[in-house]
Amino acid sequence: KFNYLLNLGYLDAIRILNDSNSIFTQWDYRDRAWEENNGVRIDHIIASKEMTKICRACYIDKNPRKLERPSDHTPVVAEFNTDI
Repeated sequence: KFNYLLNLGYLDAIRILNDSNSIFTQWDYRDRAWEENNGVRIDHIIASKEMTKICRACYIDKNPRKLERPSDHTPVVAEFNTDI
């Protein structure tokens, strides 16, 4: 379904500004996955081509993952210019 959206012309917002293959949003609790940055990326923000023109930032917020009892996921955050 993800590729279906991309084929419709929508874009993965984090890929607008970063083409790294080591961006993850989920780390298993086993095998030191968090410490070794051995994760998967299963959380996304999908944007239209028009929205990508005003995207000023998109990143993975790892801070919640550092808490005492964190989720295995971290949020994806996108910031858009509102002066349009």
